[in-house]
Amino acid sequence: MAPRKSTGERLASVIRIASEASLSFTLADETPYNCTVRRDRNPLDDSFGFPVSRPEPGKHVGPLGYLRSRFITGILVAFPLVVTIFFGRFIFNLFDRWSYPITARLFGFSVPGAGAALAIVLIFLLGVVAHNVLGRRILHVGERVLARVPVLRAVYNAAREVTRAFGRDRSQGFRRVVLVPFPSPGVWSVAFLTGEFELPTEAGPQVMVAVFMPTTPNPTTGFYCAYSKDDVRFTDISIEEALRSVISGGLATPEPTRLFGTLGKPPVPPGTDT
Repeated sequence: MAPRKSTGERLASVIRIASEASLSFTLADETPYNCTVRRDRNPLDDSFGFPVSRPEPGKHVGPLGYLRSRFITGILVAFPLVVTIFFGRFIFNLFDRWSYPITARLFGFSVPGAGAALAIVLIFLLGVVAHNVLGRRILHVGERVLARVPVLRAVYNAAREVTRAFGRDRSQGFRRVVLVPFPSPGVWSVAFLTGEFELPTEAGPQVMVAVFMPTTPNPTTGFYCAYSKDDVRFTDISIEEALRSVISGGLATPEPTRLFGTLGKPPVPPGTDT
């Protein structure tokens, strides 16, 4: 007697059969046409980006195992949703709460959403002013006023540099993903190439690279370092892939051969275009 298949195995068989379909139809010129459509990817192999575990052949999964696997998958799916909702609620309250006393005085009760809507309109108008010649002059005057306030000057200048870094041309920002020997020789960390310059030495000009090495899980903080170009290894992964790897603590790292495959190769010689 054949062993009884579990629910997961039966479901996998149904999906595998459904993924193969024979189609027969007639074209406009009455030419019969037959084809077989096959989808090589099994839908069970991925669920919201998380692998769905399947039972081993001949092994039956009990109710507790079924509940445990689905509950863990539910947690993994719910976590980014909860974080997104929490962050969105925080931003909404940040822009909306300031208007509660004003709307309460005008209408006798607080109007939820009025502050957020007004903040969006004000931000849009500020962008319109910043694109105008007269508006830019007014903003420059405001910056000079803030530059004279002792405490606010440091806060505004730091925030202004952050916006300039993100607002500049992408070609002038993070250029490539590199590996740098940090915190000790033989240990490699992911960093972003931000610039290249020559350092005069007794032996002649030495090509140096400036990199920003983010920390996990907050990539907005990190270390700004300068290395000799000989000590840096260049990768072929994208900026987005590297950021996902840093934020996830390595859980969302791309194929290891793409990220660390250059460690076994000689470094890029000085003067080579990166």
